[in-house]
Amino acid sequence: MKRFLVLDSFLGLCALTLIVHHSHIERSISELVFFRNASQFAGFFFALSGFLIYRHYVGSLRTPRLLHEFVISRVCRVLPLHVAVLLFFIGFECLKLLLERRGLSLNASAFSGDRAPGEILPNLLLIHAWWPGFNALSFNYPSWLISVQFYLWIVFGVIAYALPGTARKVFALLGLLAFVALFEDFGAIPRNVLLGTACFFAGAMTYRIYARLRSTPGPIVASVLEMAILASIGWVMTDAEPPLTIELGLLFCVAILIFAHEAGIVSRLLKLRMFPALGRLWLSIYLTHAAVIFVLATALTVAGRSGGFALLVDRPGDAPGTTLRYLSTGSALNDNLLMLLVVVAVVVVSMLTHRYIEAPGIRLGENWKHGTRFHRRKDDPPQQQA
Repeated sequence: MKRFLVLDSFLGLCALTLIVHHSHIERSISELVFFRNASQFAGFFFALSGFLIYRHYVGSLRTPRLLHEFVISRVCRVLPLHVAVLLFFIGFECLKLLLERRGLSLNASAFSGDRAPGEILPNLLLIHAWWPGFNALSFNYPSWLISVQFYLWIVFGVIAYALPGTARKVFALLGLLAFVALFEDFGAIPRNVLLGTACFFAGAMTYRIYARLRSTPGPIVASVLEMAILASIGWVMTDAEPPLTIELGLLFCVAILIFAHEAGIVSRLLKLRMFPALGRLWLSIYLTHAAVIFVLATALTVAGRSGGFALLVDRPGDAPGTTLRYLSTGSALNDNLLMLLVVVAVVVVSMLTHRYIEAPGIRLGENWKHGTRFHRRKDDPPQQQA
């Protein structure tokens, strides 16, 4: 089955933009409008997931056993890495608690606010983004996307198994209803859940369109289309009036449809080895970047206090009455070098977590499905899953 190398590359690049978006370094590129709005790339992750999941599994989940194997592969795809990062944050709160008992304090009290003990179980079960009573941004705040995506996978699998003849129509209806609810600002369901549902099932329908296209555009036409869709996304990200969710969700689906053909000059560039390699790390980048940023910011803060200079400044947030805490060296050059350090650190950590946590988790899922759960075959490299 064809692997979409260019779409893999976009996963990695979008994950990098989120590192910049969440770094909050005062005079760096993180303060450009494009990167300030980079959280909108969550819609791309959902849409591409729907595109790939539909391609791999629609019409193939015909028996309870196949549905069971589908669930196993989804659990092992995300849960090992998610739990590992969650344990890191819990461990840090335990360290803060020990320091507090010795009279030392690091900002907020241990196990308070968005890291209260009551948020641990919802995070562990990946339900923290689904219920308004839970804090979707608790502990490892980017994991809200994995929370939504995981149960969308399960919904997809159950519908594909239970309603094989009408599943495609149900998927289209779910996507349409979610877009309508976003437009109407329907408050009974968390907005992030509506975003994920709309983009995921829109991505699934995008694959249906892709599968029905009988020809691939020529290189000139494809290049024009690729640059046009990227320019459109860039314009919406920088100049359009918020909220941007619906427009960008649809544009992401168009981008997936265009770049799935891999026929233009941008696609040729994104097939260079480094970009698909970065794409294979996307989940590790996404789930670990907040932890790496947190560690680096804490280390720099402590170093600044020891050296008698402040590296943290508070600035007004986007919402009225809120503040954001920025790292600041006082120099645009140094701030951008610090930004580069953060990106490199995240990528290095992600290479390690991909090799030692994410990839073994995928292997575990494959072995579990084949009844060889505890047998690791080194000559059988893990397959990257959607």
